[in-house]
Amino acid sequence: MQWELREIKPVLKTVPFTVEEVHLRDLQKEGYPKHPYHRLNCPDWVNILPITTSGQAILIRQSRAGCLKEVLEIPGGAIDANEKDATMAAARELEEETGYVSQRFLPLANINPNPALNNNRLFMFLALGCQLPMERKHFPDAAESIQIELWDVGKLDELIRCGLLDSCLSALTVMLAERYLKITPPR
Repeated sequence: MQWELREIKPVLKTVPFTVEEVHLRDLQKEGYPKHPYHRLNCPDWVNILPITTSGQAILIRQSRAGCLKEVLEIPGGAIDANEKDATMAAARELEEETGYVSQRFLPLANINPNPALNNNRLFMFLALGCQLPMERKHFPDAAESIQIELWDVGKLDELIRCGLLDSCLSALTVMLAERYLKITPPR
């Protein structure tokens, strides 16, 4: 199947995404598809698994509107338009949501979170040697109420398996980072 994009109609504009009606034409099969598709036009974003200098994972707990409950997850957020790359966004989001900073960000992967519905990318990082700076530059957004929790790195797999860390993309970032944590002890 080879598609040509014919038209995009915004259906709903909201923060942080726009719902779009997408009209396509299949270049290999005349007359298809017979209906428009809908997708979420979302900003690219980052997820970070931060590890302190003492080897603890920094997790956050915050309320989420989708599931209407508090969720234990890793820090992350949208890449701002002025940020030159995902690593800059990761550094900013880490400090915004946790107060911690790192000089060592390891890129783990970048993926499309849901190609059936989304058009964005998720960039996943492991941040090693995280520590609290003398002077903080970035703070949570006014609407965010975030609790910081330090966890033993060895417990992360258990948190995922028992459903305490049940954000899919947080879990994927943790799983991708685990091989580095076993090879390179956190500093």
